[in-house]
Amino acid sequence: MAADDATSACRSGAPDNRGEAAVTLAQAPVAGDASLASLPERPASPRFGAPLQAWYPVAREAEARRGVRTRLHGRMIVLRRNEAGAIVAPHQPHLLVVVRAGLVWARQDDGPGQVVPPLIEDPIGGGDLPMIACSEVEVETDYDQAVLGLVDPAHVPMVHDAWWWRASSKRRVKTKQYAPSPFGFTATAADAFASAPAYALTGASRRIAIEFRLPSTRIERVEAEGFRLVNLTTVTPTAPGSVTLRNTIYCSVTPMRALHPFLSALGRAFLEQDARILRRLESRPAPGHPLLFVGAPDQPSLWYYQCKAALSRATDDAPFANPVRATVLQWRT
Repeated sequence: MAADDATSACRSGAPDNRGEAAVTLAQAPVAGDASLASLPERPASPRFGAPLQAWYPVAREAEARRGVRTRLHGRMIVLRRNEAGAIVAPHQPHLLVVVRAGLVWARQDDGPGQVVPPLIEDPIGGGDLPMIACSEVEVETDYDQAVLGLVDPAHVPMVHDAWWWRASSKRRVKTKQYAPSPFGFTATAADAFASAPAYALTGASRRIAIEFRLPSTRIERVEAEGFRLVNLTTVTPTAPGSVTLRNTIYCSVTPMRALHPFLSALGRAFLEQDARILRRLESRPAPGHPLLFVGAPDQPSLWYYQCKAALSRATDDAPFANPVRATVLQWRT
């Protein structure tokens, strides 16, 4: 399916949104903000592109301990282990580095005053929740387009066709409850048709919550009796017009670590489906083109831009004001 066809199909997937008016980003209310229509051209706006002072995963901890070169915001980063055993980025004083969830995260540090979304707090990557898969794909695309794939509910049926993720091509109505969470929003299923076939192995009592957190982190948490799984997906801006899509999975069933190569290969194939669509989309910013949001399927995408706008205004004296309000969204997928 061509990218334009996929986009059109996504936008027409809601159960019945014909009575809903289309909303552009300039028209959408953003808590206490001036009209977005009065902002500078798109590339100069903090609402577009990757925030500089934010945490992004740049490498796996294991490879960083051996020494690795990577990129962030177009800058080359050399990671290595120092004499104390810590992973550092030598000769880059304005770059902060920390290890979390078996990944090395980095962010630019330009001094106090900026509000920075926190890293994932879940105790994952070792102990009771070891990493059982890690997949990465680099793709040349617009950063925001890549992040929208993390929040767009119409994304999965139009992009992913893995048998273990979507058992049938039949469209059904899906309902989710959304609520604000720190620096983003969290979705929980409100109906039985709520998860991938692979999750059926965890039993009928499973609970699934999907959190999106700025700048570009999707955290899917699955819990059932005697079972926990965390599915972490991120977008890292490596250079202008280039990103790394990264997916890591952590599971309380520790013997599954033996399946790491197999599960990582499945994950890479999954990310390649995303990359294939992103490569076919227009990747250059278009200052004169308004962003259009239609109905329930587009609401999370609108929230993403509104949350970015709120983050750009936040300071130590003016905390992040989350524009998301609790609601129930429904669409056909």
